[in-house]
Amino acid sequence: MKRILLLIGCLPFLLASCRQEKTATTLRFNVSDYDGNAPRVIIGWDNQSVAIDSAGKGALSLNLKAPTYATVEVRKYDRRLCYLEPGKDLILTYSMKKGEKAVTFDGALAPENRFIYQNDYLPYRLDYQERNPQKNVRTIDSVLAVNLQKVAESDQSATFKEWESKRVQVEALNALMRVPLMNAPDHVKLLTERINRDSTYLSIPAYREALDQYIRKCVSADRQGGRIPEGAGLADIRMKYILKNISEPAARSYLVDITLFHFGEQGIERYDRLYNQYVTDPERLALYAEACKKAERIAPGQPCPDFRFADNHGDTVTLADLKGKYVYIDMWATWCGPCKGEMPSLLKLEKEFAGEDILFVSLSIDRNKDIDLWKKTIEEMGLGGIQLHLGENWEWLKIFMPASMSVPRFVLLDREGKFINSSMTRPSDKATAEKFRELLNNEK
Repeated sequence: MKRILLLIGCLPFLLASCRQEKTATTLRFNVSDYDGNAPRVIIGWDNQSVAIDSAGKGALSLNLKAPTYATVEVRKYDRRLCYLEPGKDLILTYSMKKGEKAVTFDGALAPENRFIYQNDYLPYRLDYQERNPQKNVRTIDSVLAVNLQKVAESDQSATFKEWESKRVQVEALNALMRVPLMNAPDHVKLLTERINRDSTYLSIPAYREALDQYIRKCVSADRQGGRIPEGAGLADIRMKYILKNISEPAARSYLVDITLFHFGEQGIERYDRLYNQYVTDPERLALYAEACKKAERIAPGQPCPDFRFADNHGDTVTLADLKGKYVYIDMWATWCGPCKGEMPSLLKLEKEFAGEDILFVSLSIDRNKDIDLWKKTIEEMGLGGIQLHLGENWEWLKIFMPASMSVPRFVLLDREGKFINSSMTRPSDKATAEKFRELLNNEK
């Protein structure tokens, strides 16, 4: 009788254990010619590196509540979409040898992932010169119908068919985003009707991309070909359309987050109120609260934390070396397209303010192993000013970026090394040169 009672008492724990096993999914890696670039697994906001041992083996255990699509970066600039289900494992096998791109799948989820890559989906071929957008829309809908039929006729599980059908619909949605904006009101109306999906679609990486592209389209339609503002001006327009046109709470939460998160450090009350009102993800709310708390350290008038970085000539530069002049810091990376896109404007600013009391400092956040690439990029782009390398001093960088390593980032310091603006406008923004002239003229 005691044994029976003991078993009954343990039953909840045994059931909980069984439930845990059913939801645990293991993603395994077999990597040959491993070169030290650990694979990364990205699910929503979660971004984890997988430790690979000397034999090229590695594994990541995930507790999934529902099927999802993960983005797996198997090697630098090589990302693969993987379908995952609770309680089922997936094995990725590949080589990091230069030029080898093949990735094979094994494990319980191998058939589903092979289907994604081996199934001959029809591509969306659009006519970008067509003045009537409805013709491109009809093309997209026709191709979508064919691709959905391919999924329906497959011998995959019902669960996978349901999720793959959603993903195929999202691919059609992204194709629709590429249709040229003609009649803005009608176009936005069409996109609005199709973008609002249930919250499960957020498990598909391409849907998150589609949401952002949709708001960009709304902004473009709002400006009707005119200049699109930056900073708070752009955020205000985005928020107008997010709150007006996105009805699904989780999708709205995601868009508000990517629009307003970086304003947390600026202490703008209306953005703080909107963020806490519409963002529902507990982890993002915690990170936002952390960003707001740290904002006081980089507020105007606060001293910039000291640093000691190497320049591209092998010398060391400290913050003390720069005091006595205004300092405009550009945080960038060789892998960042928008960063390099600002370089021509930065060179133009340097030329305009040559001989004035403003120092232009470019701080690369490239990893130490890419220092040669950093130096080569400086030479190829003809960059001037003071070129510094972070040296992977991530703690210093987190002063400015408590929750992410987003670049480009621009900072303006006064003559004493104190912050004038820790989130300064870009070189291409006219407000940047205007601020420089204002500072210099006020001293005359």
